[in-house]
Amino acid sequence: MTTLLLLSNNLMFLPRIQMAAGSSVSVIRVSDLDRLNKLIKVSDIDFVVADLEYDQNFWSKALRIFQEDEKLNPKMIAYGPHEDTNSMEIARSLGCDPVLAKGAFVNNLKSILAGEAKNP
Repeated sequence: MTTLLLLSNNLMFLPRIQMAAGSSVSVIRVSDLDRLNKLIKVSDIDFVVADLEYDQNFWSKALRIFQEDEKLNPKMIAYGPHEDTNSMEIARSLGCDPVLAKGAFVNNLKSILAGEAKNP
């Protein structure tokens, strides 16, 4: 099973992500660094998805962990409000590709996870 780690505290958007990802993807939501560090030790993480509407201090530190540790090699994706270009640029600089507006993320998630779409 594919594991997607969602860096967010948004419980309202989680079901849409789970539905878009499909039943073969386990979506694990993480909103603090302690839990993230525990999960990294026990789980193979295929995808990391940063919710750019969440605490930038958290998601930027979390993405940096994945970017700097050579043993960790998930595909990193970010989504947020289309007008928040500053957060989108920060996410890109931390290794996220693609970085999408929220609607485009949900609409293209299945193809992104399948490796069919790089920057929809």
